[in-house]
Amino acid sequence: MSRLFFHAPPRRSAVFLALVFAGMTLAGCGAERAGETPPVVETAAHEPSGEVLRAGFLAVETVFNSELMAPYDVLQHTRFRDPDNYIETFIVSPDGQPFTTFEGITITPHYSFDDAPPIDILVIPSTNNSMTADLENERLMAWLKKTVAGAKWVVTVCDGAFPLAATGALDGRTATTFPGDRDRFAEMFPEIDVRYDVRFVEDGKFITSVGGGMSYEPALYLVERLYGKEHAARTAGGLVWPWDLDAVPHLIVHAE
Repeated sequence: MSRLFFHAPPRRSAVFLALVFAGMTLAGCGAERAGETPPVVETAAHEPSGEVLRAGFLAVETVFNSELMAPYDVLQHTRFRDPDNYIETFIVSPDGQPFTTFEGITITPHYSFDDAPPIDILVIPSTNNSMTADLENERLMAWLKKTVAGAKWVVTVCDGAFPLAATGALDGRTATTFPGDRDRFAEMFPEIDVRYDVRFVEDGKFITSVGGGMSYEPALYLVERLYGKEHAARTAGGLVWPWDLDAVPHLIVHAE
């Protein structure tokens, strides 16, 4: 038995893809642009009195800039809104060595599969190989299946839904992915109810989304889900992003 909540606002003008690059800010930019005092960097002596959640971003060669950087920006900025309850962000790759994004930016991950800490929030951005070679990478898929099982939340951006689906975790669930690849997603994974009319879906602990210029949305939704509407609005304001959950076509599935 489940309850479905669907929000589909009137069609609005498209958000320019250039806004994606607004997310590529320095840590203090969000606070300064929102008219706030730049945050004080905490020292090692500070021990948060609340809960710090770890968000690990799985990233490999040919990851797309927007699908990695937009949600990373959103989750990383939570520490500027509350120094005791925030999300610690880091990038994980198979070997921990520098890799190159699809658009040509070199990124050095924080951890490898072997030394990554426990992950509360697993984020799977899309790569140019999400529908092909990544699915055939046995080491990647084994790590992914194990990490998905232990995570409290799993977020996919664009075609990151394909490797998640390949673990079997989405069987019997509802999900979405990049609009141009939904037919292929449905063909490859017939056990999944693929939605064509929303930009993100929450089903259990899984949040799947369309990616591209909308890559900020699933992360902002998760922030609102974890910390409340005001917290999400402040985080979005710091990134100069017009966040309004009711204006975003989305589906929430509550299993009972």
